Amino acid sequence: MDVTAKRYATSQDWTRLQAVIMRVYLNEDKTLEEVKSYMEEHHEFFATVPMYKKKLSSWNAFKNLRLDEVLQILYLKKHRDAVHKPSVFFIRNREVDHGNLQVYLSRNPSVFAKLETGAEPNPEAIRDVTCRTPLSFSSTWVSKSHSPILACPAPTILCTGLLPLSEDMFRTLRLYLDQSFGTRLWSWSEDGCWNTRGRYGPSVLLISIVDRCMTAGLSVSRQVEPVAIRRALDTPFAMLIKVFRNPPPIFIPKLLSAAAHLNRIGREDIRALLLQFCYDLAGAILGHDHPLTRFWKCFVTIPQADQLEAIGRVLALCVSDHDKRLGTAHPLTAEAYLNYFDAVIRDKSSREQLESLQHQITRIGDQFPDKSLLGLLMLEHALATCKLNLERQHLDKAEEALSHLDSGSLAARDESFRCVWLGYVQCIRGHMQSAEGSYRNSVLAARRTGSRDCVLEALFQLETFFLYVGNPLDAERVRTERFRVFRKLGSLVWNDQENSPGVGVSGPAVTVIHIGSGETSASWRPSAFDEVAEYVEKPNTVF
Repeated sequence: MDVTAKRYATSQDWTRLQAVIMRVYLNEDKTLEEVKSYMEEHHEFFATVPMYKKKLSSWNAFKNLRLDEVLQILYLKKHRDAVHKPSVFFIRNREVDHGNLQVYLSRNPSVFAKLETGAEPNPEAIRDVTCRTPLSFSSTWVSKSHSPILACPAPTILCTGLLPLSEDMFRTLRLYLDQSFGTRLWSWSEDGCWNTRGRYGPSVLLISIVDRCMTAGLSVSRQVEPVAIRRALDTPFAMLIKVFRNPPPIFIPKLLSAAAHLNRIGREDIRALLLQFCYDLAGAILGHDHPLTRFWKCFVTIPQADQLEAIGRVLALCVSDHDKRLGTAHPLTAEAYLNYFDAVIRDKSSREQLESLQHQITRIGDQFPDKSLLGLLMLEHALATCKLNLERQHLDKAEEALSHLDSGSLAARDESFRCVWLGYVQCIRGHMQSAEGSYRNSVLAARRTGSRDCVLEALFQLETFFLYVGNPLDAERVRTERFRVFRKLGSLVWNDQENSPGVGVSGPAVTVIHIGSGETSASWRPSAFDEVAEYVEKPNTVF
């Protein structure tokens, strides 16, 4: 047809060919440009891409999932799972694509929080979303293969259905968050959020406690005597007393992320001890009617096999809550997301990790106030890129993803982690001299953290490298140093910059806590420990 004779579609043309346009766009999954070309060639139907967008929107012909639609899917699945019915879901009679749903859930954990809080989808979503029972379903047998929703980036939806968790757990969690912010137990600005009484001290102490639990968990399989492991656990469990007295805003996400990580490394026994102790400690310090005590009580009653799913749902609620209160670009929201990522998304494919991280980095923007958190997000993004390239056998690109990352933007502990992975990739490529340099740099970065736990992990990785390349003498020297450091794990130390401990001490102070406890006691109890605090003026040193 002559271009000069082109006539744009009238309202009657749109109505007449609506079914064709919907079929090509939705069922055949064509792009708008492809739809435009097809309609011009086969129907002499002329319209611009903006015209198509406007008309498709008026027809509710959306390819991308929307929050209310996904929320309605979750509600329907939750109710049908309760009566053991598998489901296939449709939006406007179009079957929901599993991959698209998984991507949406990984990018929008807030939908899980809305599900737990009982938020209602809009009427259009309730009308448009339907579900059906697969034709092959047998009422006497339920199999994972019948579920149309495969394992997705958030553990709320599993092939076996949505786990029916206690509503009181989520109710008490929301009450605890409301009270902590409402009573100003937690204070905040655009640059951060902290415990009003303890400033950032409780947060840093909590990180040390989690690091120590990880050290004890990993040491079980690293030729360390059981008595030493037990002693290493005594200190962090006892120090939880101080954290419970002044809980930081990241308290629950950090502990649950640690519990998920302990499960990942095969230390379910330590995970169970940690969670049970949190409940016991909350009751002893806060009272059994406190929302935090009731939350932990509900959580520890969940069977251990189901706790990982519960962790994902609780963390999703925390991310959503902080997002609404403080904004997406607030450091507390980003830190809660990183805990959610570590507990949930890290177990997904490299591509899913990369998509989730890219979405989060895009949301927070370039003006993010906490450079160390931004550096950690960028490190996780680089690591996911590295893993994806390793899977594709693109070893040079895998190394580039880590080597091109600005190490100056990373905290010392994150730089140590980057060097370990960089050494691993260089080792795979056969660049043993470079790999050894990276592993040694990891130890140097770990020493800068002042954390013996970080040093232990870096030393173990260096020792493993020497064993791999057939250098047992260097490996034994590193192993000797590692055991020497491990035997010094009797105390936890952290910087307390805001609050001077007493008269005559000026500047930053280091608080050294010595814990006395029995090595053979069967359980940890708050009353079993004797705390002695020493305050030492050390301007720049944390040990």
